[in-house]
Amino acid sequence: MTVYAIGNVQGCFDELQKLLKRIDFNKKKDTLWFTGDLVNRGPKSLGVLRFVKQLGDSAIVVLGNHDLHLLATAYGIHPQRKKDTFDDILKSEDREELLEWLRLCPILHRDKSLG
Repeated sequence: MTVYAIGNVQGCFDELQKLLKRIDFNKKKDTLWFTGDLVNRGPKSLGVLRFVKQLGDSAIVVLGNHDLHLLATAYGIHPQRKKDTFDDILKSEDREELLEWLRLCPILHRDKSLG
């Protein structure tokens, strides 16, 4: 089993897929550790969230500032910024399911195998 650490996907779904193809990622034996900022800036934040969520136990996800900003915006805590690119999530039919999944992700990951 190989663990790949990936940071700052920032809504770049197509580029993420190219990377996974290049490293020959295998969902059945490998793990992806997303180190924050799954959403915003890129054009396909919704695609990124849906993909990472469906990875289940093959993904470790910690929240970054862009992910926290999405949650704060979605729940009315912080206004959306002009440069934000996560309208696709906010308008999606599975919005609540995705936001709840994201909300339950930690801000820190500790590898239990390290003791």
